[in-house]
Amino acid sequence: MNPEKDVIFAVLKLSRAMRRCPPPHAPTKRPFPPALARLLACVAENRDVSSRDLCEMMDIRPSSLSEILARAEEEGWISRTVDERDRRVQRVRLSPAGESLYMQMKETRRADLERKTACFTDEEKAQFCALCNKLSEHLESLASDVPDEMKGPFRQDMPDPDGPDPAGSEFHEKPHRRLPPGGRMRC
Repeated sequence: MNPEKDVIFAVLKLSRAMRRCPPPHAPTKRPFPPALARLLACVAENRDVSSRDLCEMMDIRPSSLSEILARAEEEGWISRTVDERDRRVQRVRLSPAGESLYMQMKETRRADLERKTACFTDEEKAQFCALCNKLSEHLESLASDVPDEMKGPFRQDMPDPDGPDPAGSEFHEKPHRRLPPGGRMRC
């Protein structure tokens, strides 16, 4: 296939380049794990969100979320309260310190995004995003025809068409959660 028309290769190449281009002046040790950054973004965009909804938004297990929530609460970035209408539900919101941190993260991300996409005009950015969304929707529609047991990365009992992993490690992950057509997450 012509490399200039191999869309999947171009996406993989872009993904590798994104991993190799860290944020500017990135500290050698992050002040908190990326999962905490995702948590702050989800809570900021979904005020008084339930912990159950956070699990879905972040696509993590309740036990993992509990650890992240405990760390964020310990740092003073969030507060948790019991829902008055349903005592089984726990509501999460940002504290003033969490809001301040979220705004700093958001500004840092905006500046980094501006730096990394400076090669595009506004029109090219819109076209690129439209094409990426079109490809994503198409791939999701193809995945909807795949039986549940076949979804996600290669399973242990299925041979990898590219051969064994040279490092000898196995890669296993739970299947990705599917959004409804046109569905969007708010974080």
